[in-house]
Amino acid sequence: MNIQGIAINADAGLIDGDLEVLGRELDYYRDIGFTHVELSPHGVGAIRGGVLNQERLRELKTLLARYPFRYAVHGPNPLNLMNADPDTLDRPAFIASLEFTAALDAEVMVYHAGRYLAEEDFLLSPQPYPHEEDFLLSPQPYPHAEKREVLWEREKALLYQMGEIAARHGVTIAVENARPYLNAPGYCYGESLVLLARMIREVGHCSVGATLDIGHAYLAARRYGWNLYDGVEAVAPLVRHIHLHDNFGRCSASYERKQYEMAAMGRGDMHMPIGWGEIPVWPILQLLPRYSGLVTLELRPRYRDKYREALAAARAMFKPANERHAS
Repeated sequence: MNIQGIAINADAGLIDGDLEVLGRELDYYRDIGFTHVELSPHGVGAIRGGVLNQERLRELKTLLARYPFRYAVHGPNPLNLMNADPDTLDRPAFIASLEFTAALDAEVMVYHAGRYLAEEDFLLSPQPYPHEEDFLLSPQPYPHAEKREVLWEREKALLYQMGEIAARHGVTIAVENARPYLNAPGYCYGESLVLLARMIREVGHCSVGATLDIGHAYLAARRYGWNLYDGVEAVAPLVRHIHLHDNFGRCSASYERKQYEMAAMGRGDMHMPIGWGEIPVWPILQLLPRYSGLVTLELRPRYRDKYREALAAARAMFKPANERHAS
């Protein structure tokens, strides 16, 4: 394992398009000792209506020139290449995100795996959820199989097209495995690391790989009774980026958003510092001996005062692996 840097995510909701806030955060990250930062174009207000805002990009690059960081990029969370609605902006916004990534000289753009049913549609109408026992035996999500196949092929074709654009920019698209929800079983193929690996292999483009989000993987394994280690082994050769954070493996519903309540009960996608929850982080990472790239500590801002401790813990954990790689 060759960890080339440990990044911190500049939380999009915390920044909320305010470059003064971003500047204060970057000062903090620099003083702590981070070498890399994961930025999002939506967090800094660089994409508007699916188009890269060149003026904001120039302002951002002027700010970033004050810092020694290298960057990774997280594309807008709603991006969904499975979305076939002609009125949506997923494809142009994806391209704008790749342009943003290239403009920052970042090598990786994270993309949330395509959703058969988008999160914004969960509560719009009743959905034909599968019987729980059937889903646990074979995680076949709604909608019906024929439509799933069409959406799968759409995602595959568009990921290849985006891979061609990414290659021209010198960028790798890293498709992230999805967190599960109690109220939407099987909404995304990316809940399963095995299916994520299958998608990337079928896309078959050198500029399309995987982001392994260890917190999401643990939640999905606990939710559906999958073997976590088998899933990690399936996707391991394809991993180009890692998101590292902790939780207790207790799934929540999509509409549960109050972190102060959920944290108290140990539920949901908590994004805590490693060691705070129960994820077997090191045994998982040992299944990635050939990984070479960044690790992003994807933490919620509510743990901001613990970022220094989180970085120290990550460095201590990765030091033996990096020493073995160097030797």
